[in-house]
Amino acid sequence: MEARYKKIRDLFGGKRGAVFHVPEYQRGYEWEKKHWRDLWTDVDRIGKQVEQHYLGNIILLKRDSGSLYEIVDGQQRMVTISILMMSIRDTPHFGTEDGRLGDVRLEDILEVNRGDDPEPKIILADEEAEEEFNKLWRGEVEDANGRVRKAYEYYSGEVDGLEEQELEELLNNICDYLRVVETVATDPSLAYSIFQSQNERGKEVSPQILAKARIHGAAEDIDDLEKSKEITRRWGHIYNLLEDDLGGPRFQRRLRIRRPMTQILINSEVPTPRQVDKSELYRNFEKVLDNYDDVYDFVMWFQDQVDIYLQISSNSYDVEGRNVPDDAIRHLQYLNSASTHSEVLSLAIYNNIEDDILLKENFRLASILAMRMELSSMSSADTRDAIYGTAAEVRKTEDQNDIRQTLRDCIREYTPSDGEIEEYLKANSMNIRGSWNFRTLLALVSIEEERRGPWKMEIEDLHIEHIAPRNTYGDPDYYEWRERLDDDRFEQQKDMLGNLTLLLDSDHASVVETSFSDKKRTYSDSDVKIAEEVSRYEDWTSEDIDQRTEDLAKELIDRWSL
Repeated sequence: MEARYKKIRDLFGGKRGAVFHVPEYQRGYEWEKKHWRDLWTDVDRIGKQVEQHYLGNIILLKRDSGSLYEIVDGQQRMVTISILMMSIRDTPHFGTEDGRLGDVRLEDILEVNRGDDPEPKIILADEEAEEEFNKLWRGEVEDANGRVRKAYEYYSGEVDGLEEQELEELLNNICDYLRVVETVATDPSLAYSIFQSQNERGKEVSPQILAKARIHGAAEDIDDLEKSKEITRRWGHIYNLLEDDLGGPRFQRRLRIRRPMTQILINSEVPTPRQVDKSELYRNFEKVLDNYDDVYDFVMWFQDQVDIYLQISSNSYDVEGRNVPDDAIRHLQYLNSASTHSEVLSLAIYNNIEDDILLKENFRLASILAMRMELSSMSSADTRDAIYGTAAEVRKTEDQNDIRQTLRDCIREYTPSDGEIEEYLKANSMNIRGSWNFRTLLALVSIEEERRGPWKMEIEDLHIEHIAPRNTYGDPDYYEWRERLDDDRFEQQKDMLGNLTLLLDSDHASVVETSFSDKKRTYSDSDVKIAEEVSRYEDWTSEDIDQRTEDLAKELIDRWSL
């Protein structure tokens, strides 16, 4: 392995006949305007304020006797420099009649000749980005799209106004006075180790990319080529599964790999901290991986855990539950609704219980823990700590028959009292708007299903219904409502538990809202019992809202108590 201080021209052009390839484990081209601007500012300062500019480390892995180099670290900079050079190439000063490059400096950076026709010097991992990059390389700018096109347009805007002499100076400065430290490795595991050490010294690399690099590096060390390919294929499949299947309000895009990875590692047989933050994730990943003699066995274990994770997780209230008892799925829906971290607990329960009856009962207890925190609007930080703390206690419980008592103890330790929950529900509005309103939907479903016994509702067919319309005091057609409601109180009452019910979507679409008597006709025929009960009220007043809020609050406490 060797590290050398290099001019940009020598970095690209000093390896005759070689191309640079971005490996699959790398993220795509992600630089944005602020990065393009920073690079332009650095280049523009050369010769004016500084003699040269150091652009950082470039780590390459030498392949195929030097005809191919993997860009282990430096993709964003190398691709962006290539795009900047294309914008210079496309100015009138550097054009030629036959369409070929008119300057050897541009040739050194942009193309390689390994046959009759030149080829791009860089190959991107992402097929779509690669296609758009190649359009720019061929000069088909109008056909190009995506971030590489935007980068090209930014730099074209900067170079378009430059005179011929200024363009010459710019090209010279990029080629000869923009410098990097180039590290070339021939041992894959060593190259990935350097990449990882860059992250430890403060260079921002996501832990899932580091994990992917480590898996690829370990696979490279395996003599069995087919097994090596299978390892990298499976690891890529795992990432694709998580990216494709997770989403909604519970899984922001940046967390679709990182959070499941964290929670799976925490639930491994290797001791880890109770919670693992982003900065500690890769270190714990290595710790668990090193516990396996064979990286293939680790990948197979991890894939099995991902399959379980996707069965017990939910993007909002949806749970696949393919290998979970049917009557346990609703418990998982309640559990997941309370926290974006709930899967760490459900995975701990699933991994430590073999009996379906025990599994159902313990998911039920976990849902009680979660819903009591949700109904009292416990802070997200306290809820997270309770979830991870309970998961840790479950993992420490040696006998699966004792997990039930462990969960009951955690409910008592972590959740508010019945009185605190009741007072909160009586004094505060429910979460109605936005992507998290399924929490209120599930709370109402839990009341409804207490009335229905074993018969479960199809949640996707239900709609949260305001009994007195939210816009009672804003719509002139609602005058009959206003005659019976207290205008000073209704603004605080409209989203409270007592003013809410459930309706099937078909009934909600057809309900007449101009008066309570009109609504009662729909409610009385409803298949939803808590809606049908509202039809028994003679009128709908502010006092009725307060009383029903108190009544339903007590029902929720009874439903979610031990």
